[in-house]
Amino acid sequence: MIEVKLFRNSVGHIVRVRASGHSGLSERGTDTLCAAVSALVQTAYLAIKDIGGNVAYSRDSESALFEFELGADEKRYDEDVILRAMSVGLKDLESGFPQNLKTEELKCL
Repeated sequence: MIEVKLFRNSVGHIVRVRASGHSGLSERGTDTLCAAVSALVQTAYLAIKDIGGNVAYSRDSESALFEFELGADEKRYDEDVILRAMSVGLKDLESGFPQNLKTEELKCL
């Protein structure tokens, strides 16, 4: 199962995204659900980086992990729009593949 965790700060902004796992729909490298999730999460990271957002990532291909975290920034409009679009796309995929994809929203400590 693919798990995507969206971590929100005390005011509700997504500040960290963690995607891990495999869907199990088909063989590694040919799985369209994994590709769709990867495209959404990585595009959000790249878009935030492209607009000059304060963002760092880590990746581990063996464990199928991609994670990124936004730094403290008071001006968050563009980042929030990008992350909202990513979240909407992930939730839509989850509705079609509930046994293979789980999205979860958590509060940061």
